[in-house]
Amino acid sequence: MKKEILIIGQGIAGTSLAFSLLERGHRVQLIDDGHLSSSSKVAAGMWNPASFKKLSLGWKAAEQLQLAEAFYIKIEEKLGIKFYHPMQLYRIFPDQHSANEWDEKSAQKEFSSILSPEIGPPLKDVKAPFGYGIVKHAGWCNLPAYLQVAADYFRENNMLVEEKFEASQLDIQDEKFFYEKKKYDRVVLSIGYKNQTIPYFENIPIYPNKGQVLTLSFDNYKEDKLLNYGNFLLPVDEGKYRLGATYEFNDPNPDPTIATREKLLEKLTTVLPTQTPHVLEHKAGYRPTVPDRKPTIGEHHSIPKLYLFNGFGSKAVMYVPYCLPYFIDLIENGTPVPEELDLYRFKK
Repeated sequence: MKKEILIIGQGIAGTSLAFSLLERGHRVQLIDDGHLSSSSKVAAGMWNPASFKKLSLGWKAAEQLQLAEAFYIKIEEKLGIKFYHPMQLYRIFPDQHSANEWDEKSAQKEFSSILSPEIGPPLKDVKAPFGYGIVKHAGWCNLPAYLQVAADYFRENNMLVEEKFEASQLDIQDEKFFYEKKKYDRVVLSIGYKNQTIPYFENIPIYPNKGQVLTLSFDNYKEDKLLNYGNFLLPVDEGKYRLGATYEFNDPNPDPTIATREKLLEKLTTVLPTQTPHVLEHKAGYRPTVPDRKPTIGEHHSIPKLYLFNGFGSKAVMYVPYCLPYFIDLIENGTPVPEELDLYRFKK
């Protein structure tokens, strides 16, 4: 049966959920205030299934990669835009131990589909005294482009209200929701790091994690490769590159800072010592981060049909498509989400 569903938040989570619900035949209304500190509007949108601190594969990485590719390609076709960009990632080894670890693990069956065992030829202008390894399935999503074109689509179909959501105006009666004189069967909160500013799910541990990203150009550097050396250098378009990102907890200042810009540029010189970058843009945003770095999704414990779809953090590009089938099954059939995703798992 078709449902009237209100989604609060038009970041990557709310937007992707809306398209999935529309595909299922539901009617959707989104409310978004266009907040500029939303991580979806700032993030480089990079995804990477490997973790480099202690070389390992991310949680459910192989399954997430498959679901993400299918989902974003489908949305690209619907919107008529190219925003999903798979590409290899070149991990610059910081020391010999990292190189040896890569050599050992990339030969194992568990890692072979993600990590290449081959060490390629030297990269032009890139300083890599211990070599580099290749992650075969990484890339980036142009999230600002995705969200802007999606917003245009929602706007044209009268599905987007561009204003601040006022929780005090949400009236709940007999498992029905009334907001601005409209009735809804379901309400989903998907407001990223601002989760604690709105009632209902404010006790769920979702914290703001500030990230800063630079957009650069170079006079001579033209390498069209995604580099990771602790930070990342991502080729985007028209000779531009994204450099980032930082992880800054408990920083109430939403603005980009000179100190962080200088720190990012200084570290870049360790891999591109002969190149002079020109800073074209410097942005900051807040990711919604959870203690165990997994999403927090599910239904309110005492208000039926009120849901949370949040906590995707820096891995939102991969996490959101993975969580969508579970969340839609919950909305349509009441099927509980896996415990490792359940929003109340920390209380348990």
